[in-house]
Amino acid sequence: MTKKLQPGSRFAQYDVDGDGTVTDEEMKRSTEMLELELREEKADAQKRMCWFALVSMTVFTVILFLPYISDARVDLLADLSSLFYVSMASIVGFYFGATAYMSRK
Repeated sequence: MTKKLQPGSRFAQYDVDGDGTVTDEEMKRSTEMLELELREEKADAQKRMCWFALVSMTVFTVILFLPYISDARVDLLADLSSLFYVSMASIVGFYFGATAYMSRK
């Protein structure tokens, strides 16, 4: 079944072969390409989130060891820092787990 396009139609982008009609195969291919693009964007966002978590853990650790930060202040931040490290490590672990799971499919 084919769909005839009007001039300037918003569906003209789905007409791959440029013959003025959009077939079911062209619509299916366009849908698959859109889904693929969305999956890639999601994977890129997860990768950026993982890198941000790794960098923030490193920066936080370096800041704690600066001579400008007193030992008393580091002791006060002990509970907060353990929660911070666990949450950032869980983000990194989830990313690697999801990546491994997706590569198996």
